[in-house]
Amino acid sequence: YYVHPIWVAWLLTELKLDANSFITALLHDTVEDTLTTLEEIQRLFGPEVARLVDGVTKLSRIELQNIGEQSESTKQAENFRKLVLAMSEDIRVLLVKLADRLHNMRTLHFVPQEARRRKTARETMDIFAPLAERIGMDALKTELETLSFRELDPDAFQTIAARRAFLYGQGADLIEEIRED
Repeated sequence: YYVHPIWVAWLLTELKLDANSFITALLHDTVEDTLTTLEEIQRLFGPEVARLVDGVTKLSRIELQNIGEQSESTKQAENFRKLVLAMSEDIRVLLVKLADRLHNMRTLHFVPQEARRRKTARETMDIFAPLAERIGMDALKTELETLSFRELDPDAFQTIAARRAFLYGQGADLIEEIRED
């Protein structure tokens, strides 16, 4: 409850967003996870923060209600991506949600239920990674895909990681030679 929103806000620091974005990141789960209302957030932090928190909360609700088993269908995933983009009147809502998902994926190994980890990884691969790509955040897209792939096919992930490490080890000297030349 404490560490997660701080990490989400920290992830947004690289984007150099405004103060309201950071406040939203810190409060993004408040309406869902506590008795705090949007009216109280508006009273304490202003209408803009309340609107942003509401947007993130609505995205989370749609995610929980509509993904389910349907996320396996590419068409459903594309429809969801369009819906998210249409609903995000403010790009900061989507940026907070993507940072939220990135932190969730980085800490996915702490979730004890395999089915829940796989569902989260599948949603990330089908919905959030393509959304990140669509708004031009390639590094975020790549990390989301890598973390999802590691969960969805751990054997293939380990094989590729081992091969990559081997090839890097083989070519490390060559890279230094080329650099010197």
